[in-house]
Formats: sequence, structure tokens, C-alpha cells
Amino acid sequence: MKMKTKHANASYPENPDIVFDESAKPFVLEMLNKSTDKQGYIIEKDTGKRVLTFELEELRLAQFGGIQKGSEIFIEDNLVSLIRLIKLKG
Repeated sequence: MKMKTKHANASYPENPDIVFDESAKPFVLEMLNKSTDKQGYIIEKDTGKRVLTFELEELRLAQFGGIQKGSEIFIEDNLVSLIRLIKLKG
């Protein structure tokens, strides 16, 4: 598992972005009390309910790209998803 930090803004080095590779996804989910079901969808460990993206779509581990900072808003790992989130937050 490779995890590294990169500073989004040199003025605020105490607030780095965390970047991880594919092998870290299960570890990241574990830290958020999440898991995956038999079909590969990310679920809440406590309830077994599938998590939703900000577009209210179920999310597979293979599509997991990250979580919006300071929230549990799940983001797919593609540019279109990021653009839609930016427009939504406007």
C-alpha cells in the first residue's frame, strides 16, 4: 500500500491532501467503518446499506475515487464526477 501526502497550498502545510493507490482502498474504508458486499459495492458496516455518491448512486469499490474533505460524500474516480461535484458546490 502506498500513501503519500501532497500539499494543496504551501501556505497551509498542516492541511495536506492524502493520495493513495488501489491497494489502500480497503484500508481507507476500514477507517471509515465501511466494507464491501458480495457484489463489490461499498456498504456501511453497521447496517449493510450501500453508500451513495453525491449523485445518489451506489458505488463499487472499483469506482471509489475519494471522499470530499470533511464529509462522507463519496466521489467516483473520474473527471466527470469531480466536475459535477464542483458545479453542485458552486
